[in-house]
Amino acid sequence: MMKKKIMTALLLLPLLAGAQKNYRITGNLSAVKGDAKAYLVLLKESGWEEVDSTEIKEGMFLFSGRVDEPQQAILTVKSYGNNLSVPRQEMQSFFIENSEIAFLGKDSISSAIVSGSITDRQDRDREALIRPVTAQIMRLQKVYGAKTADGAFVKPLHERQIAADSIKMLVAQNKSINRNFVERHLDSFAGLHTFYTFILDSKFDPSVEAPLFERFSAELKSTPLGVRTAQKIEVGKRRQTGALAADFTQNDVKGKPFTLSSLRGKYVLLDFWASWCAPCRAENPFVVKAYNELKGKNFEIVGVSLDYPGGQAVWEAAIENDGLPWIHVSDLKGWKNEVAVMYDINAVPQNFLIDPNGFIIAKNLRGEALTQKLKELIK
Repeated sequence: MMKKKIMTALLLLPLLAGAQKNYRITGNLSAVKGDAKAYLVLLKESGWEEVDSTEIKEGMFLFSGRVDEPQQAILTVKSYGNNLSVPRQEMQSFFIENSEIAFLGKDSISSAIVSGSITDRQDRDREALIRPVTAQIMRLQKVYGAKTADGAFVKPLHERQIAADSIKMLVAQNKSINRNFVERHLDSFAGLHTFYTFILDSKFDPSVEAPLFERFSAELKSTPLGVRTAQKIEVGKRRQTGALAADFTQNDVKGKPFTLSSLRGKYVLLDFWASWCAPCRAENPFVVKAYNELKGKNFEIVGVSLDYPGGQAVWEAAIENDGLPWIHVSDLKGWKNEVAVMYDINAVPQNFLIDPNGFIIAKNLRGEALTQKLKELIK
């Protein structure tokens, strides 16, 4: 028994040593002269947060510390060379992890070569694969999204529709590249991060993605990101077709509480949107059409706005200007809207069609398909 305990302890030593390891970031910007300072910023759950700063002396700087898991970070350098009254500021994003990380460059942190972070190197490899496709998407959006001074589209509708189809295919191509990357990196944090960020998008299918998540190592699944990934999949299961729609209470435009389940017995379109969302506003005429054709047939719409604090007036103005006569609720917390968080909404517009018993029977109905689907279901 003692021998078995000793062997177990020896097996754990590498893991314990790894758990105690810190990061050490060294910088060598040989041409940076005069007063200069480096800042380390990490992406926390609450947003970007500056965690450390240091003087740059003779082009050299050093950061040290520890992170619980690899995470996104930014190194910013401010310099006052040549007696500048306003500092020159440049930055470079990277993945920080508990390892020896080096930035090697001349006078610019943005062009410095980064080494020492396995997660960062793997993510840069992935970025190199999707960059050409992303560039094509941006070119199409720029050309076919161009407008005249009075707000009219430069390109005709049929050309814009063809471009939209091309963009859709390119987006699918990028997702395929990311999925292939995940498949090849099931033992790395970069693979898990890609899975969480790009595969578990706003329209992911839990029945498809949950088995892929299970293929990650137990160690990766136990990390904070692994735990958040499991939670996201569980939320996805609750919002998929056939699931009971999560109930909620939120204030309407007049500040009165509204509860979703108060509409039990009706078909309900739960529509997530915002006054600042151009695609949402473009979709609103189709939603209005569906409402007008079906409002007398046991049907209601509940709009959940992701407008921000202080946005009550613009929210109400958008409702009036777009002619949206249905129920509207919001807590004016933007992306942190409590209902949006409950339904894991990270892109708008999105909608869920709920049957009279409270079950989700369709999702993300758009354009003419919205009215058509509703007419099929509601007699």
